[in-house]
Amino acid sequence: MSPPSPNQESPSSQPSATSVVVGPPGEHYTFGDTAVAADRLALLAAAFEPSSARLLRLLGYLRPRCAVDLGCGPGWSTRLVHALLAPVATLGLDRSPEHVARAEITAPPGVAYRVHEVTSVPFPGEPPEFLYSRFLLTHLRDPEAALAAWAEAAADGAVLALEESADMSCDHAAFTRYYQLVEEMQAAYGQRLRIGAKLSIPARSGWKAELDLLAPLSLPAARMARLHALNIETWRHDPYARACFDGNELDALAVRLGAIARGAEAAPPVKLVMRQMILERGGGG
Repeated sequence: MSPPSPNQESPSSQPSATSVVVGPPGEHYTFGDTAVAADRLALLAAAFEPSSARLLRLLGYLRPRCAVDLGCGPGWSTRLVHALLAPVATLGLDRSPEHVARAEITAPPGVAYRVHEVTSVPFPGEPPEFLYSRFLLTHLRDPEAALAAWAEAAADGAVLALEESADMSCDHAAFTRYYQLVEEMQAAYGQRLRIGAKLSIPARSGWKAELDLLAPLSLPAARMARLHALNIETWRHDPYARACFDGNELDALAVRLGAIARGAEAAPPVKLVMRQMILERGGGG
């Protein structure tokens, strides 16, 4: 099939005219589960932990019996949930055996991990009383279907905390181009880079919003450049990227991001807006 046009949320993103088969219908995680991808996720966890911790501390009163971290990766977010909410048991779910194996190495008491597709219900174990999802809906073709499935899997009265990007920008050409390329590639797989900007919670999803806020963040350019350079190293091998992006341009972009990461080239902070939501199960499900 030909890739759809990129999401119009970034008018400067230029779609490729090339027709490329990007695989059968289904979920596609562009950013990989290699050792390089795991290093990127460690940097991402460090960058976003303060804002995520602020959101989770609002729920410190819950003390759920069972918590589930959806799309847990190598386990950074799972350990954060377990430390701040003190569930009896916390379960991290991820489709990647490689990430789950990494997570298990550092699992503290009370934390376990399973290889499981996050859109497939029921989940292993008992229905969770708390669910957490950070930067996951952006990678799903049908976020509303995922939300409905999670409501089906959750315990009565369960709480779901969501975090997704609503906007990200930097007044520097390397960052601007990087975000254009990622947006185009995600759009080819039916995904949205800035899904937080338009994310809605319909009543039929089974959830109702208890808190919905936009949290502005300013992150150091060097840290974000390192993150993005590692990402290019991974997703440049994606079928869409190989077919539609210029390899020489990706080389040059990676070099420039690397220079920013080392401090050899100046760049202003990256401005992000995080959509943070706390949902309660019970909205028409």
